[in-house]
Amino acid sequence: MATAELTPDDYAPRHDVPIGGRSGFTVVEDRQVHYLEWGTVRAPNVLCLHGGGQTAYMFEELGAALASKYHVLAPDLPSHGDSDPIDDVGGDRHALAGGIAPLFDAFGIAPAVVVGASLGGITAITMAAARPELVDGIVLIDIGHRLEEEGVKKIIEFLRAHDSFASLEDAAAHISTYLPHRKEVRPESLTRNLRQRADGRWVWKHGMGRRFRDEPEEMPDWRNILEGLAEDASSLQCPVLVLRGGKSDVLSDQGATEVAELIPDSRLRTVANAGHLAAGGNPESTVGLIKTFLDEIGW
Repeated sequence: MATAELTPDDYAPRHDVPIGGRSGFTVVEDRQVHYLEWGTVRAPNVLCLHGGGQTAYMFEELGAALASKYHVLAPDLPSHGDSDPIDDVGGDRHALAGGIAPLFDAFGIAPAVVVGASLGGITAITMAAARPELVDGIVLIDIGHRLEEEGVKKIIEFLRAHDSFASLEDAAAHISTYLPHRKEVRPESLTRNLRQRADGRWVWKHGMGRRFRDEPEEMPDWRNILEGLAEDASSLQCPVLVLRGGKSDVLSDQGATEVAELIPDSRLRTVANAGHLAAGGNPESTVGLIKTFLDEIGW
């Protein structure tokens, strides 16, 4: 029997209150944006941009740790989590940055220090190069202008391996295979990253896997998103902290050193015992290094 095509209305939204913070929705330029927030709006602003295939909840530990001193805002990127998509954003980093910049006015957070992990870091560099008045500092988490082919290949294969899952337990098993050295994933926590369709199956709250599966090549061309990033990095006018996961297979020691050398005012640090997903692999070290950087720049 044929299965009816499912529409976005068949996907029930799910958003939880983060530790020590708030969860909310707003509309920016006719697009719904889901965000997490910590601290008071009168404090210095920190904007956190998550990586591709993730959600704002990856910054739960950081937001809670900074809440006493900073106003922390972490939106779901376009086409991720419970935020609406931007038409045809695809792998265009400029379109993605253009979708984030209006949040500064919407939330009154200019200027801010921007913490960007992976795709969020690419977005942070792109936005700061185009709109330097918005950004007074950047933290790049395991991202640069030169990435390792094998590490990126593993991410793409993980994202496009499954169109959907029969249960949260199945999804947790898939994640554990990809991240064997991380602590066991609790299936119930994955409602932050997946939504349940009307037919009972669970799908990621992003379209990256579907986009990669639709491309005919065995390995989609992902390098186009890095075009011109080195030039943008070299033009940055604010202080930058480059964090590399000590066990990362995506950003090598050489790649981290190269991007740090490109940026006029940078410092390079390593998150020990962590891979590409450094903020989750070693949250204590990540939080400590970011706090130190914020103190160093007088934020």
